[in-house]
Amino acid sequence: MKVPVKRSYLVDQVTIICVTYQSRAVVESLAATLQPFPHVLIIDNGSSDGSASAARAAIPHARVIERSGNGGFGKANNEAMAEVQTPFALLLNPDCEIKPDALQILLDVLCRYPSAGIVAPQSWRADHKPQKCFRPAFYEPRLKTPYQVADGTCSAQWLNGCCLLARTQAFRDVGGFDENFFLFYEDDDLCLRMLKAGFECLFEPSANARHTGGASSAPTLKVSFMKPFHYVRSRHLAIRKYQGSAAGWRYLLKIMLVAAPAALIYGVLLRRRHFIKWVAWGSSAVSSALLFESSRPRRP
Repeated sequence: MKVPVKRSYLVDQVTIICVTYQSRAVVESLAATLQPFPHVLIIDNGSSDGSASAARAAIPHARVIERSGNGGFGKANNEAMAEVQTPFALLLNPDCEIKPDALQILLDVLCRYPSAGIVAPQSWRADHKPQKCFRPAFYEPRLKTPYQVADGTCSAQWLNGCCLLARTQAFRDVGGFDENFFLFYEDDDLCLRMLKAGFECLFEPSANARHTGGASSAPTLKVSFMKPFHYVRSRHLAIRKYQGSAAGWRYLLKIMLVAAPAALIYGVLLRRRHFIKWVAWGSSAVSSALLFESSRPRRP
């Protein structure tokens, strides 16, 4: 329900949360983004490149938490959210930039719509192209038309997790992120559980952010392998959770059948990025199948 409201919520009622992992290269630009905001919490996922120490030096007003290892995007955000004392929290990727006026617009939206749990802005790439920031649930049929920025505030079943303003209590009421999702699809799952709990998920096109995309972590060989690996694992988890185990098995079998020949072709063509992607996808599908099979209850 929309209610009239004055612009009474200010950005000092928001804690900015950034999860870093091998993110030292973007700390300087992140510092410029976070400078206007009084409440900043950076949680580092066991980086080995000095991300945490660089953040302390560049963003002295931020509280920096260092995790001993990489527990995943959702787990780190949950740990940070447990420390939040403001009524709102902005979950912001390290390579994403938002201005105070845009954050104020998002705050006004949550104030106008008390039933909303989260709201996302429209993020833009460096080439001034809009990034897909809202859509139906991942299991709904996809429209083949190009992404269009909405004309006004609208509800969605998925919001892009690169920049999300959450009502702190609503986030806690639904249990935060499902930590089984190490990377990818945790935002899908959060939105769907928000909706199930009665909270709206809103997209606000008049609020804008800039998202470099893919720059949150240094592009090492390990990162190039682990991102597609976790994409397949998380998609399988999401399919199982929302469409059932049979649909999950069909997805894994499709990946396993295609991965080996695709990796071979791209290897012969010396297409390194695609070769790594298909090796990672195939490895993830096999390991997910074995993990799923081993976790099934055995009949006596």
